[in-house]
Amino acid sequence: MKTLEEYFTDKIITSYLCKLRAKQASKRNKKNLLFRLTSNEEYNYHKTESENYSEYEMEFYEKLNDLLPKRRQWVEPNRKARLNKKTKQKLSTVDKNASAISQTIGIIKKKNPDAPFLKNLTEFVKDIQHSIQQKDFKIEKPIIYPKLKDELDKKSINECRPIALFNLKDRIILSLTNKYLTELFDSYFQDCSFAFRARNKIKDILPTHHDCIKEIKNFKLQYMETDLWAVECDMEKFYDSVNHQKIREHFYALIEKVKTEFPENDLSIPIRIFEAYLNCYSFNRNTLPLNDDAVHWAKYLKDKEGNTFKGHYGWVQQGFKKHGYYSDFTSNEIGVPQGGALSGLIANIVLDIADKEVKKTKVFYARFCDDMIILHPDKAECELAKRLYIDSLKSLKLVPHDFCENDQLIVPRTKPKKNLPPTSIQPFWKNKSKGPYKWSAIKKGGFPWIGFVGYELHYEGHTRVRKGSLAKELKKQKMVIQRIKRAVQQQRRKSVGTVCESAVHSLVGMSVGRVQLRNFDKIKHELCWNNGFKELTMNKYSIKQIKELDRSRNKLYYKLEVEINDMSVAESNREEKSTKKRQIIDFNKPFSYYYQVLERKMKH
Repeated sequence: MKTLEEYFTDKIITSYLCKLRAKQASKRNKKNLLFRLTSNEEYNYHKTESENYSEYEMEFYEKLNDLLPKRRQWVEPNRKARLNKKTKQKLSTVDKNASAISQTIGIIKKKNPDAPFLKNLTEFVKDIQHSIQQKDFKIEKPIIYPKLKDELDKKSINECRPIALFNLKDRIILSLTNKYLTELFDSYFQDCSFAFRARNKIKDILPTHHDCIKEIKNFKLQYMETDLWAVECDMEKFYDSVNHQKIREHFYALIEKVKTEFPENDLSIPIRIFEAYLNCYSFNRNTLPLNDDAVHWAKYLKDKEGNTFKGHYGWVQQGFKKHGYYSDFTSNEIGVPQGGALSGLIANIVLDIADKEVKKTKVFYARFCDDMIILHPDKAECELAKRLYIDSLKSLKLVPHDFCENDQLIVPRTKPKKNLPPTSIQPFWKNKSKGPYKWSAIKKGGFPWIGFVGYELHYEGHTRVRKGSLAKELKKQKMVIQRIKRAVQQQRRKSVGTVCESAVHSLVGMSVGRVQLRNFDKIKHELCWNNGFKELTMNKYSIKQIKELDRSRNKLYYKLEVEINDMSVAESNREEKSTKKRQIIDFNKPFSYYYQVLERKMKH
């Protein structure tokens, strides 16, 4: 077993920095798209970057850029370096740029070893390696940034998530320590846990939410002629409500197991870093007081015009009170940083207790972070597993969303509709914790679908996209077009054809990846919507959804083309009439959701 120091080598730390810089470049490239299409100074990110970046972002990226070569110095990777060594597929833009930065550092070390950034980089790496060895090591208190849960409401208080932002040094230390501890503890966790793992039980690769769906499908195949009962549970604000005392209790229990199995290993450094992570933050100490801090909301919650709005970080005081967890929660440390590298591991450390309890029963059980699902043909067995799970949460002082039983998931329809039953199952879709309910046909008193990790599965074996996930993709399509439309409404610098082609490239890229005619039937889907739904099956439900995505994308594209043609925009750089007519590219079947998500899978 490797030591923690082996996760903090010069090469690993430098590679992490290269990846961060490549991600920054990717973000700037999206801004560059709009900058190329319009001469409007509002979209000149070279001049507006300091205005649009927060103080934290400016400091973070300035530090990062001081440690690495300038963008114009990056070498262009050769053809071989642009391919993944294992899959032989083209690297993502981020991975390609990270590789380019790493190669550039190696070249400059040989040609110009006295380059200022190299000195900064060496000092930074040595500082990290030295800092983790110190017995008084501390993590700086993170900056709390509000992330809107919904669209900005300009008339009322906005519900926000508290995202924790760590400085560059702490972020690297936490990320590499998380990788070490995740691999250290992974064998002690149950196979029913799929999030934030080091490997899955079949292959030595990271398990994903797709693996959850595969397991559910395999279980259902055993009972195709039998109705199953299901229980779903989601917790209220898990990261904001997990108790530090409980975290420590179960963390040190795992540490003792490791010491027994590997007595030669010194775990003092990872223990110090883990403790420093807990000590740097708690929701009730660092975030809850911000609800009354007008300066905080004025700083972060504002629109492009500079207007400020009110926000609120919701918590679970009522849940704590209902379950009698705390007589005075101010004397406890509660909540871990959302966005912090170690928080996912903490979820597995704590909820492994619930996993072990449920596994004592005969049910099928899967958990992805703080979401879980239980399946079994016997309702009583599901009830038992549910009770054990809830009791485990109570022992951990966690708050599940209130459960709805089978008969509470159906309500009389307020307005009778033709060809529809007199009752509605709307509560079924709205409630996050429910069951046991029958996973079966409506006419048999059941509910046809279960929802988990972005998917919905039918009792007959069909798979489709969860309604909320579908709605998000449709909304994202509109946002892409709206951004481009706003950018070119005034001072457009490119032709209508260029603008429209840029728009459709953006839509295709976010949906099915960097598809080209020469590779449309072979490309691996990475960093796109399609990659999130590998387990979709060809059925009437999924076909309807996927074709809706294609229709929406096409409508938005053609509507944009018509609207830009109708705009009376003064040309700033050239006369468009004098240019050669642009060749029309037809982005049809090879680039469609339908082909890439469903049809291509059937062919292979």
